[in-house]
Amino acid sequence: PAEVEYILNSGEEAVGERYQRGGGNLAKAVGEMCGLSNATGSDVKAFCCGPLHALMMAGALVGSGVFDKVAVVGGCSLAKLGMKFQGHLLHDYPILEDVLAAVAVLVGKDDGVSPVLRLDSIGRHSIGAGSSQQAVFEKLVSEPLARLGLGFQDVDKYATELQNPEVTEPAGSGDVARRNYQVIGALAVLNQEITRSDIPSFIQTHGMPGFSPTQGHIASGIPFLGHALDRVKTGTMQRVMFLARGSLFLGRMTQMSDGLSFLIEKNPNERS
Repeated sequence: PAEVEYILNSGEEAVGERYQRGGGNLAKAVGEMCGLSNATGSDVKAFCCGPLHALMMAGALVGSGVFDKVAVVGGCSLAKLGMKFQGHLLHDYPILEDVLAAVAVLVGKDDGVSPVLRLDSIGRHSIGAGSSQQAVFEKLVSEPLARLGLGFQDVDKYATELQNPEVTEPAGSGDVARRNYQVIGALAVLNQEITRSDIPSFIQTHGMPGFSPTQGHIASGIPFLGHALDRVKTGTMQRVMFLARGSLFLGRMTQMSDGLSFLIEKNPNERS
């Protein structure tokens, strides 16, 4: 615990009192509870994109030498518990979201073994890009891949919004993960890498079923991170793209959405 120097909390909760409603730094409170006596920290808020923003910042802090080890954490707030319950009850389903999910990721220096977060692969949904699905995915997928000279099929898996369709479909939201993979497949068609008839097989190969509770930032790619690290380490995967989209308009301060992406890759310095 003493080796962790900085904590980034990426959850959607806000803490404070009557004068400081969202003053925050729950990160430091988490560090205190976990005995991280040498750490300080701060909160990163970006709706569903929070964990990816925090991981990008953690990678930058470690890569620049500011800190050796940064912990990225994110927990679910009580407001998210059973969030889709009305749709479930309407269809005589049990209330499926009976968990409060959480995530913790330790980001450290290159050890020559662990997969690496490529800071040159960051895709960002800029303010002027517009909020259509195609515009968002072009910024998060097409542009970073083109910049790195990679094709859509050079990514083994895309980890996007991974909400469990058993939770979302009864509530009327459809299969969120599959819908996102259809957009990525359509962009691969526009890029002339596959044909339209290839989209189902592209989804089968490069996508995955949604398996996460629909608790905002928790579902946005991060649930696959542990699996991705294991598979890249064992050589069954070479490269995974993580992408998250955020609903900034929910705060009623803007009509914009948000988005961020990056690649996790096999360590180029891996020792045999």
